[in-house]
Amino acid sequence: MESDKQKRMLDLSKLQFKIGELSRMTGVSTRQLRYWEKKAFIAAKQRQEEQDARVFGFDAYVKVSLVKHLMDEGYTLSAANDKSKTLIEDAKWAHHFARQAFHGIENVNGRRRLNLGFIDDAHEQVLYGVTNDEGKIHYEIHPAQSNQETSGN
Repeated sequence: MESDKQKRMLDLSKLQFKIGELSRMTGVSTRQLRYWEKKAFIAAKQRQEEQDARVFGFDAYVKVSLVKHLMDEGYTLSAANDKSKTLIEDAKWAHHFARQAFHGIENVNGRRRLNLGFIDDAHEQVLYGVTNDEGKIHYEIHPAQSNQETSGN
């Protein structure tokens, strides 16, 4: 099923970065990252047996980026760490919601639309996200039968 493949593309859990890569991506020194790791603000992924360098996941990248941004805005390290926890929980919820809502991209009459699933318990109507000619997002509701007739790319 195409939408399963597309959903897997949204799975960021497999991304890994060595500490030097994380440092370059975020602008936070490796020394500072080691300190944050010591304070348990970030954590390296469990190492594989053959792996000699610690690696960090996408979650650590997000955390470091947020903490750095908040510190640049004037927060202390401790306050930035605390605030980032709330922001990350909100982002995780939104990511989970988006993954559950995503049912594929369909091409209808030369225009893409994002299938956001059924909007009713009877599964008779499907919600689509589409863009207009100016690129602004709007939503359309179509009968489920037209969804089956037009699915695919």
